[in-house]
Amino acid sequence: MTAVSDDDYTFDGLPVDDIRPGTTVLVAGPTHAGTRSLALRMLAGPHGEGAIVVTTNQSADRVVEDCQRAGVSVFEDQAAIIDCVSDDEPSVPARLLTVAGPTDLTGIGMRFSDLHRSFADSDVDRVRTGLYSVSTLLTFSDLKTVSRFVHTLVGRIDSVDGFGVLFVDPTNHDEREVATLAQFCAGRIDVRDDGDGPELRTTGLPSHDRDWRRFDPSE
Repeated sequence: MTAVSDDDYTFDGLPVDDIRPGTTVLVAGPTHAGTRSLALRMLAGPHGEGAIVVTTNQSADRVVEDCQRAGVSVFEDQAAIIDCVSDDEPSVPARLLTVAGPTDLTGIGMRFSDLHRSFADSDVDRVRTGLYSVSTLLTFSDLKTVSRFVHTLVGRIDSVDGFGVLFVDPTNHDEREVATLAQFCAGRIDVRDDGDGPELRTTGLPSHDRDWRRFDPSE
């Protein structure tokens, strides 16, 4: 069993064990199965941690609403949004940076670095990053281009001892694409809904046991 450190990232209310700093996880499952809600809830950390949300398919104001429901503190000193969707800059209670669109992967990477420097200047050293979603990126760019971007982003998260969540809907892709993306991540969480509610199982994480475990996406 992997030893647990006081510095590990924790996930209150979820059947996911603590995860060491520098880890990025691929969360794969249909949106309607509670997968996106799970991925957002994994950004909800204790006071003092920061959160960066990269939104590729929803406006920043909609993301703020979803984050608040997921328990993420959306305040300027703790949260930031990289918006790849909005044509204007909506008024939101988080730091907001925009890029031209989901094809501007270089711009997303630059904004990510800018925000990390901004958090560091504010003495926020632990930051969780969520990308919602990789599926949108694959709609506009080929697998090789997106894989290169994911590889770079995962490396940056590792270099700052952060935590990353990449959401992908496997119903929109073949398994080869999902497996290619998963190889850049330290672990994978698969989500399904068996009719009685959403379940998850983990691979490559401390809680890796291949058993499906039920969770409440709205808790």
